[in-house]
Amino acid sequence: MTPETETVDPLDGPSPKAIKAFLDGMSRFWQPVARSDSLKADEILGVRLLNRPIALARLDGKLTAVLDVCRHYQAQLSLGEIAVVDGKQAIQCPYHGWAYGEGGACVRIPQFPEGRKIPATAAVPSFRVTEALGLIWVCLAEEPTFGMADFPEFDDPKFRIVTLDEDIPTRTASTRMIMGTLDDTHFPWVHEGILGERDKPEPPDHVVARNGSVLTVNYDIIQPASLSSGATDSDDVSVEYRNEVHMPNVIRLGKNTPSGRYVVWLATCPIDHKTCRNFWTFARDYDLEPDRDAVYQEFSTHVRMQDKPIIESQRPWLLPPFWTQIEMPLRPGDAPLIAYQKWLEELEIGGEV
Repeated sequence: MTPETETVDPLDGPSPKAIKAFLDGMSRFWQPVARSDSLKADEILGVRLLNRPIALARLDGKLTAVLDVCRHYQAQLSLGEIAVVDGKQAIQCPYHGWAYGEGGACVRIPQFPEGRKIPATAAVPSFRVTEALGLIWVCLAEEPTFGMADFPEFDDPKFRIVTLDEDIPTRTASTRMIMGTLDDTHFPWVHEGILGERDKPEPPDHVVARNGSVLTVNYDIIQPASLSSGATDSDDVSVEYRNEVHMPNVIRLGKNTPSGRYVVWLATCPIDHKTCRNFWTFARDYDLEPDRDAVYQEFSTHVRMQDKPIIESQRPWLLPPFWTQIEMPLRPGDAPLIAYQKWLEELEIGGEV
C-alpha cells in the first residue's frame, strides 16, 4: 500500500517502524540527560536515553557514560558503587563485583583466579559524553551530526539565571515538546493574559530561516504586561522575539522587551518515543535582585503547567508525516512549525508512521 493510499488511525499510535526511525534518528545528536550538579563525586547516576539505560560516573574526575547493564548477568550498574582497581576508579556491579573502567572495559572479575586475563568481550558499551551549559550530554552515535547548542546568556554576568527541572517526565515525544515551545499561536488560548489575548488571535509575521544547524524564527508581537515581557504596570507591551531551534532538541526563545532581555531555553531529553525529560533555564538582564529569582521560577512553573496537559493530550506522540494528512498545519501562523518538521524529516527523525 502506498503512502498516498494508506489509511492511518491517529489514535493507534506510531508503528514499530516509526518508533525505530525516531530512536535511531535522535541517536545521532547530543542529548541532555542530567544536570551536572546531580552527578556527585564517588556516585553513579542512572538515566534513560532513547530507551537505553545509561550509567554516569566521574572516574578519577573524568566523566564516563556506559550501558547500565552488567555484562555478566545484566544487573543494573548504577545500583553499585565506585571502587578502586589497580589505583584507578571503576564502576563496580552490585551483584558479583565485576568492575568497569574508562571506555567500559572490564578491569576486574573477582571470580577469576589470579593471573587469568579478562577477555575484551567482558566490556560494556560506552558512549560519547560531555558537559556544557550546566548539563551532561550523551550521544549514542560515534560522531554527533551537529555540535553543541548555543546559549550565550548562560555565562554572561549581566544575566540572572533561573533553572526549572520537572520531577515527573512529560508524556510526549521530545520533538512534540520543541514544537509546543516554538508554537506562538497558542499564546492567546493557553496563556491568556500572560502571553496573549483571545480577542487578538492574529499570528505575527514570522521570518523563518535556516542557519547551519539552527532554525531561526523572528517576529514582533504585542503581549500583555508580565514578568517575561519586562513590565507589569501597563496593559500591552511591544516584544521582539528572536528564537532559535538548535536541531533537533534545544530551543532558545529570546524576548527583547522595554525593560531588557528575557530568554527561555529548553533542552529536552527523549527518554523514549513518548516520554521526555525537560531541562529549563531562564535568563534575564533586568530586575536583577537575587531574591527575585523565586518569583520568576514560580511564574515559569505556572506557564509550564498551563502547557503540560495540552501537550500530553496530543496524539500520536510522534509527529505524523505530512503525507498522512493526520494533522492540518496552516500558513502563515504555522510556518515555524512546518519548517521544523520538514527539517526533522530531512534528518530522518520523522517521516514514518
